[in-house]
Amino acid sequence: MTNVKLFAHRGSCTMCPENTMAAFRQALREGADGIELDVRMSRDGYVVVIHDRTVTRTTNGRGTVAGLTLEQLQSLDAGSWYNEACKDEKIPTLEEVLQWIQSTELELNIELKTEDDPYPGIEQAVLDLINEYVLQDRIVLSSFNIETLKRLRELDASVKLAYLISEQTEEAVTKALSLKSDLHCQLSFMKTEEAEKAVQEGIAIRLYTVNEAEELISINLNYIEAVITDALGVLQKAFKVGS
Repeated sequence: MTNVKLFAHRGSCTMCPENTMAAFRQALREGADGIELDVRMSRDGYVVVIHDRTVTRTTNGRGTVAGLTLEQLQSLDAGSWYNEACKDEKIPTLEEVLQWIQSTELELNIELKTEDDPYPGIEQAVLDLINEYVLQDRIVLSSFNIETLKRLRELDASVKLAYLISEQTEEAVTKALSLKSDLHCQLSFMKTEEAEKAVQEGIAIRLYTVNEAEELISINLNYIEAVITDALGVLQKAFKVGS
């Protein structure tokens, strides 16, 4: 069990406001193997770390990420919604995160949130940053949007990709093979014929978002490369006991 890597979902999002530097630093302190985060693009073309299409839920502002400049986005309070003590937290840029990641041994899963807004140019912008900081070996790029993954693959033949799937699992393996990508899936996928095909094809599988150790009892963890979780400590303890 100890061979399974644990990725902190949006950083340590139960201890700190999600997708902030505080959450990422906390995940490092807690001993995560990696971090999962989400990226979108500002109106003036900067790649920023935020999950939602709008800033309403996780900041004191309003509007879409695509409709605001980086200066406007970073003027917002991205921490008070979680805890008043976190009021100084800002929406980070992907570049800020990569600069910090360089000083760690963490792996990074960057999810491109392009299902509801295309953010033209985001694929190239993300790849340029990864190449600038020479982090290709520690990063996997994921998306539910297969067109985004296709563009990434066209732009970079060697970048590590992951096709994100939810309920729709038909042809998941065929699509992953065509993209030369891994699969990021929910636990229920592991009970399907597609999962068996993925294992047979040697496709790396990472599960999201698993927060209870008991959820993993019914699957063969030898088939899983990593688990993305909100409950890092819970799974760490379970894996240690089970090793």
